[in-house]
Amino acid sequence: MNEEIKEIKTDEEESTSLTSQLDAIKGNDDIPVIKEKKKWTKEKFIKALLAFFACLFLISLYFHYYPPTPKPVEINPDEIEEVVSTPLPAELTELSSPTLIVNKNYSLPSDYVPNSLVTPYVLSTSDIIQVNELAAADLKEMVEKAKEEGITLYLSSGYISYETQIDLYEDRVSLVGESEASKTFPKAGYSEHQTGLAFDFTNDPASPSNSTSFEETDASKWLRENAYKYGFILRYPKDKEHITGYTYMPWHYRYVGKEVAEAIHNIGEDITMEEFYEIGK
Repeated sequence: MNEEIKEIKTDEEESTSLTSQLDAIKGNDDIPVIKEKKKWTKEKFIKALLAFFACLFLISLYFHYYPPTPKPVEINPDEIEEVVSTPLPAELTELSSPTLIVNKNYSLPSDYVPNSLVTPYVLSTSDIIQVNELAAADLKEMVEKAKEEGITLYLSSGYISYETQIDLYEDRVSLVGESEASKTFPKAGYSEHQTGLAFDFTNDPASPSNSTSFEETDASKWLRENAYKYGFILRYPKDKEHITGYTYMPWHYRYVGKEVAEAIHNIGEDITMEEFYEIGK
């Protein structure tokens, strides 16, 4: 009996001791209290996500209205010239060369006149037509050969001076406007006729006006097949306007010399000087 009473007292004493310890702990601020972790709810996640995208939006607005100033790039002028300014070979720039290039990008001086202008003594639509001496002999030979084969060629244009070019271009502009005129009429200084190496042909001396209808004539067909043999090429072929800058002119031929003309012909019938010499690439 006494032993049972002792055991009960011991249990009560231990319980009292534990209670006292808990009370002591509650009253002690130095002892850390483990807090329960907060859980993310769906609403809190959505709010955080919206806040994140709002920040991104504000940042993008800032850089839109206040873009960073790019750091200047130092460029060597010598390097620029080397890249964009590729000099043409001498055969295309020498004024005495039969392959002197003249187009919408390369012009002639206003005072340029070929050293030797001669009268070719071929059938023509005008009493006074002069040509560059470089082409005169081959021109005469070609016209005579065509006549032997039953084709009559009339020369309607040869050398045209700078001053005459001004008048021709202004007259054309007054008739059709500058945009349309520039398709077939070059500005003064940009005409191959100033070299005396460009020639316009017709088969009808009574109607020397240039027209694409010339393409259907026997004279045009003969030139297409034989002109290269005498040093001439069709200068402005069909569908090459994006290269030459001019529309199709079946009447307009350019003298480049027999060797070059044959080389161009061997590549393709409608190859231009720009393509053959890779000008502009």
